[in-house]
Amino acid sequence: MTRLLALLAVLAALLLGLPVAAALALSAASNFPPASSTDGTAGIGRSADVSASGAATRVLRWADSHAGDRYRMGANGPHAWDCSSFTQAAWAKAGVRLPRIAQDQRDWLADGHGTRIPPGHEQAGDLIFWDSYLGPRTIGHVVLVHDPQRRTTIEAHNTRLGVGHFTYQPRHHRYEIWRPDLAATATT
Repeated sequence: MTRLLALLAVLAALLLGLPVAAALALSAASNFPPASSTDGTAGIGRSADVSASGAATRVLRWADSHAGDRYRMGANGPHAWDCSSFTQAAWAKAGVRLPRIAQDQRDWLADGHGTRIPPGHEQAGDLIFWDSYLGPRTIGHVVLVHDPQRRTTIEAHNTRLGVGHFTYQPRHHRYEIWRPDLAATATT
């Protein structure tokens, strides 16, 4: 069913002259409920799927509440974000004070404030850092894992799509996956 929806999204994008990638992202995002429902029951990415369930639940609940916000490079909220300010604000809800910039977040986690996670072992709330247009060794984007089984994220994506749920491929532009230490606080 998911493949059929993706195919229909691509065909609609081609017929309407829209970017195919945007249509795929939007069709994928529309198939997944938020991490928690308004009645307190869990949905996709629910806390039972996460070892640090309370922290990840707080992170994802906050992130889901900002789906639909705008993306703006350098923005720090409360209703417009860039990728790293979004992850910084989300993890602050669990008491983790990440640095402001994506590259600095990755470096800080690698300096003993997080655990590097092998691909395929990510959990809801983990951070995925991707390479950038500057090259494969330079961090240019960071996202929150929303549902690892369905490979969805919640992120401040770009100026056209804003903050929302998107899909990721296990080996497509992925650089590193990190899980913050719950006792961590930023020193920078």
